Amino acid sequence: MSASENELRRAVAVLDQYRAQLEGLSQQQEIVRISLEEHLRARETLTRFQQAGKDAEVLVPVGANSFVVAAVRDADKAFLGIGSDLVVQDEIPKQLERLDARIKSITEAANAIGGRLSEVQRRAEAQTAFVQNAYDQLQTGGSEGERE
Repeated sequence: MSASENELRRAVAVLDQYRAQLEGLSQQQEIVRISLEEHLRARETLTRFQQAGKDAEVLVPVGANSFVVAAVRDADKAFLGIGSDLVVQDEIPKQLERLDARIKSITEAANAIGGRLSEVQRRAEAQTAFVQNAYDQLQTGGSEGERE
């Protein structure tokens, strides 16, 4: 096997690694997107619940785009999970603050993943061009290509 063939094999292996990273980052991005949507929906529900006022009938989302009708008994307090299967009842404005902090954190994570995804995509595109160039040169019997 020639040096050009070895170089092409290494370049393809690197390209495969980039593709695997892209797949993993895309999955992370989807999970973070779903989490962000869920938190935004919770924030909207709490806000509308509070605005509805005592004794109002409201539609409460229960997941999978399904809702139940509920009567508001206390428009000032709600329950919120704080982790490790712990739930606290607190005033809705405080709950909204907690949700806003989570939304901010999730948004920052989404931005970080997006930045990393763009960087790996850029590297994968450069590696693809390098692999194509190395392959073309190997096919034509030319000298080894220079890496970008």
